[in-house]
Amino acid sequence: MNSKIIWGIVLLALSLFLKPIMAIAGLNERLFGLHLQGETLFSLSPFLVRIILAVIGVIMLIIGGMQTANQKKK
Repeated sequence: MNSKIIWGIVLLALSLFLKPIMAIAGLNERLFGLHLQGETLFSLSPFLVRIILAVIGVIMLIIGGMQTANQKKK
């Protein structure tokens, strides 16, 4: 299996199970922000992070599928 397909599946799984994985690892939502001396300078919502991971995962799956199809043609 193509490595891009594997990465796509991993990213899609991460986007689906991000909240439980973070809870198991003991991480909180401050992970998605840039904090300096207690002030939040920049923050992404966990939902937005999940959407970004899902989109990147789908793109990786498409690229991997196209590469695999091209290799089978040759």
